[in-house]
Amino acid sequence: MARIIATAENFAFGPAGKLITVAERLSQQGHQLTFVGYGTAFQLARRSGFWEDVVERDTDGESFGRYCQNSLRGFDLLVSCVDRSSAEEAKRLGVPVVWLDPLSWWWDELPNWVSDLDLRITQRSIGSEPAGHPSHQHNSRNHVVVGPIVESIPRPDTPPSAADLLVNFGGGEAAGWYELGKDTNYPLVVVEVLHSHVDLNRFSSVTITGGERFVSECSRQWPDSPYSFDCLGHDEFLTRLASSCAFLTVPGLEAPLEAWSADIPTLFLPPSNSSQYVQLDEYRRQGVAGASIHLRDHLPGLDLMRLPLRDRSARFLEQLTRFEVDPELRRSWGRQLEAMLNDSDSWPQLVSDAHAFIERLGRNGLDDCVEAIEALLRWKGI
Repeated sequence: MARIIATAENFAFGPAGKLITVAERLSQQGHQLTFVGYGTAFQLARRSGFWEDVVERDTDGESFGRYCQNSLRGFDLLVSCVDRSSAEEAKRLGVPVVWLDPLSWWWDELPNWVSDLDLRITQRSIGSEPAGHPSHQHNSRNHVVVGPIVESIPRPDTPPSAADLLVNFGGGEAAGWYELGKDTNYPLVVVEVLHSHVDLNRFSSVTITGGERFVSECSRQWPDSPYSFDCLGHDEFLTRLASSCAFLTVPGLEAPLEAWSADIPTLFLPPSNSSQYVQLDEYRRQGVAGASIHLRDHLPGLDLMRLPLRDRSARFLEQLTRFEVDPELRRSWGRQLEAMLNDSDSWPQLVSDAHAFIERLGRNGLDDCVEAIEALLRWKGI
């Protein structure tokens, strides 16, 4: 069996969650896995028990090259979920690399060396990919495209007796891009709206999940809240999701794919970062966001994909700040949110639309992904 080192870009919970989904399956097949990372990626990884080791290292820090020089050659394979620094170091040191990319449509550019890695796995999800860049071509020998990479979530044999609501903010921040309390207070603003403008008494319980800093701040600001605040590990998140009657979430990529694949009614909060803005646009075009609130419902629409990545983020955060501080806007989308949560008669249609969307993308993405990695290991004689 292989010794595998795994890394994920420190951008909220999306890359780390995708990596954990794949890594846990590889662990179940007997491989030994070590995680290396920092920030929100480390927060999520350390809540999974299948790792041989979980190492906190800033993959973009000055000392990471020395760590790689001393440690990487002891592994048979690196699996990187869009963490560029670790993939580049492994390639330089001659360690085989798997590049796991759930966001290929989002990049304005990727380094040329990405196209030369041992295996690139692109998840089919939403959006159209930029044309003309070699790292986005699908016909190369080392590139496979798979459906949604999600773990199967068994639903209870009978519907849960409690009407539990799961509210998800994901990691909520990303080092170097946006930071809670500095660049945005968005998730805290939403929790304030839930307390002040939305009646959630119809639910037996409400669990609000997100990154560690967000959860800590919620517990401090609302010590007597009727809602529970928790930073959930990936397995626990999936368990809570499976037992929920509805899922209220920011329009990230990975959590909605998991909820849709499990036939959980999924309702969307406004986006909290620039990629979520574009994703919610696409979800609406695909007909899977019939219950959603968008910034463009209240403010001038943004055409973010015409901008470079950094400008996308800056332009979005500028508008999000306006959205956060306007009390009339908060009341308006608070009413919209309450109406969505009360309209449970529409939820079966949400499930039906999402089921059709997942079928179009193709199921068994996780199986295909793991088989591609196993094939690479066999080819390498590992």
